[in-house]
Amino acid sequence: MPNYVKAAESSSVKGKTGYSVKVNNIDIVLFKSDSKVYAFKDKCPHQGAPLSDGYVRDGCVVCLYHGWKFNLHDGSFINNKTLKLKQYPVEEENGEIYVMID
Repeated sequence: MPNYVKAAESSSVKGKTGYSVKVNNIDIVLFKSDSKVYAFKDKCPHQGAPLSDGYVRDGCVVCLYHGWKFNLHDGSFINNKTLKLKQYPVEEENGEIYVMID
């Protein structure tokens, strides 16, 4: 799997809560919804709060601190689609989660 870095064991990312990891010195949050894993920079663009404290609800990542919601599939802010979370491609294989870091 070229250009992908192991981020976590699949069993570590549970339910719809954030799971914080550090990959190549980058803080990343992993979320799982409907058996698919999503990876974003672990920082809300609003005030820099860690998104890993947040959760997934109705197809959105919700920042715990101020309630900002981002589309889980593309990272776009629901109130302004031009504002997006930094998202990373994810591959899951043999019980492990890999993230592509650019």
